Amino acid sequence: MSFATEQKMDIIAQPIKNKCCKRALLFGVITSRGRSDGDTVSAVVDSRITADYVSGIVHDIYGKDGEVSTLPGGGRGYLISFRSKTAAEHLSEFLSGGEAFSEKCQMCHSSYLRGVFLASGRVTDPTKQYLLEFSLKDKTERFLGMFEDLGLLPKVSKKPKETVIYFKNSSSIEDFFALAGMNNATFALMNAKIQGEIRNNVNRVANCETNNINKAVSASVGHIAVINELIETGLISMLPDELRKTALLRVEHSDLSLSQLAALITPYISKPGLSHRLKRIAEIGTELLGKAKKKT
Repeated sequence: MSFATEQKMDIIAQPIKNKCCKRALLFGVITSRGRSDGDTVSAVVDSRITADYVSGIVHDIYGKDGEVSTLPGGGRGYLISFRSKTAAEHLSEFLSGGEAFSEKCQMCHSSYLRGVFLASGRVTDPTKQYLLEFSLKDKTERFLGMFEDLGLLPKVSKKPKETVIYFKNSSSIEDFFALAGMNNATFALMNAKIQGEIRNNVNRVANCETNNINKAVSASVGHIAVINELIETGLISMLPDELRKTALLRVEHSDLSLSQLAALITPYISKPGLSHRLKRIAEIGTELLGKAKKKT
């Protein structure tokens, strides 16, 4: 089952106590994916379970079930239709710029948004991608204004058979779920964001440690190369006594880390102090080797 389907099943599983909220949810369905022909209202949804659920809502409001059928021509989805002069007039008013629904209680608005998502919404698994979209046919402008009034700023994509309003910003998607009262979806998105941040932090730390190791190895190889050349040319004796002893110890224990090498040196020297000393050896050694090559 896809993440989007899980969220729709969660909406269907939530009991709606108030009739006004059931009406708001139904109007979310018909204003986003519905049309009217006289007193007959019809809407398209993507699954039989959703269609049967909406048909039940129609019965609770108007006392008769909505008729459920497959789409003409064998298209994907299911058609719900019912006769209601009130609903048909409301849909006509909405398309002319009227209100989407009549808000009777505090939960009506959330119910309406759940109806919109139930009929026209799709959302990807937030562990893979952030994308919430609504297929709204010819109602794009009305819903753009509605989402903007909610503080959400969607984008629009025109496809051959539909126009889609979509969000790719995780904060906007999270805000929509919260406004719609889709708590499980909200928590799933928040958890995915937290897990993603943890993974990113782990990767950053790992990359940083890898870079530091690579830098340390490169520096060590460079130091040893200079010291070996000083030994081969007899110039090692020209280093100050403290640096010469450290250089010979570095070559003798080339497999040790700086911390391990520092532990062998007396008197005590810290890891940063040893790093600085090896850097000085490389600088002086490179200068000595350069002068020797000029003389030859």
